[in-house]
Amino acid sequence: MDYRHEEFQFEEGSRIQVFDVAKKQETLHCHDCLELNRIESGTGNYIIGGKVYEICPGDIFVINNRERHLAVHKEPVRMTVILFSSEVWKDWYNQDYLKPFFQRTEDFSNQIRKKEEGYDKLDQTFSSIKEEAEQKETGWRNVLEAAGVLLLSYLYRYYAGRKHIAEEGNAALYPEKRTEQVFSYIEEHFREEITLQEIADSLAVSKTYLCRYFKEMTNQTVFEYVEQVRIQYACCLLKKVDLSIAEISLASGFGSVSLFNRMFKKYMHMTPGEFRK
Repeated sequence: MDYRHEEFQFEEGSRIQVFDVAKKQETLHCHDCLELNRIESGTGNYIIGGKVYEICPGDIFVINNRERHLAVHKEPVRMTVILFSSEVWKDWYNQDYLKPFFQRTEDFSNQIRKKEEGYDKLDQTFSSIKEEAEQKETGWRNVLEAAGVLLLSYLYRYYAGRKHIAEEGNAALYPEKRTEQVFSYIEEHFREEITLQEIADSLAVSKTYLCRYFKEMTNQTVFEYVEQVRIQYACCLLKKVDLSIAEISLASGFGSVSLFNRMFKKYMHMTPGEFRK
């Protein structure tokens, strides 16, 4: 199974892209853009950043530019996807309506369900954007962008009302080139036994500088990030492939099953066996 960062190619002149997805996803991935999904039909599980959500028709999912995600399902799942390019969200960075992507409390949920208060306005605006993108009448790109701001504003209202907006954002979501290099190295080598020295050497910096810099940018240590990447990958393997816990432990970069079990319980609050059921 691959694990990668994807650069989405927007249509020329477009900063917001809308499309339907029906094919089965095979790769744990993230995009260099912000993403909203609405499930049109089908059921299954959505793995987003190590969390797992049960998919139901009508669900809306909120995914930022660093969250690896993968829909896992046996029957077909069809979803409408709205992507906001990095050009758009960097222009809007200081606006409240981007906080659900960048300023989250620990109990933040990527999933918004039909029964929840505030869902109807999100759903209606989502449908309006989809219709505008399909019909492409005169000035549709301008309408799309205006409707996009409205959708994100309703999104902010929804999460702010639940007190799921944190006071500060995550600088790692707007990484500098050097931070991206650390992310890229880890994502390429996390299945292997990697050391701080190897990561520091890849950037031509000292271990001390690497640790201090990464902590300042992400508010976590290098190996906390490595652990999270490994756990996210293990979650996908547990749901998608018929391997033993020991085999998945090794495939995800953990040196022992006991370490894997301990780290899995730390981040997922359950054992790998319980997660797989």
